[in-house]
Amino acid sequence: MTISNDEARKRAERNWGMWRLLLSDMNITYTDLDRMDLDDIAEANAALDIHIEMVKKSTEEKKRS
Repeated sequence: MTISNDEARKRAERNWGMWRLLLSDMNITYTDLDRMDLDDIAEANAALDIHIEMVKKSTEEKKRS
């Protein structure tokens, strides 16, 4: 039995930390995620946040130059 769209959305929101990494440009695969524990996933998300902040800062500095 296939889950409903509503249930699929709830599951995606509950597992957003994993889906975010999978959908990012970090080249993390579903298999990689399956091998990671929750601490690894949290750390990878923190690293992605840091990377996004650095890119945003660099872009803003280039605009001011």
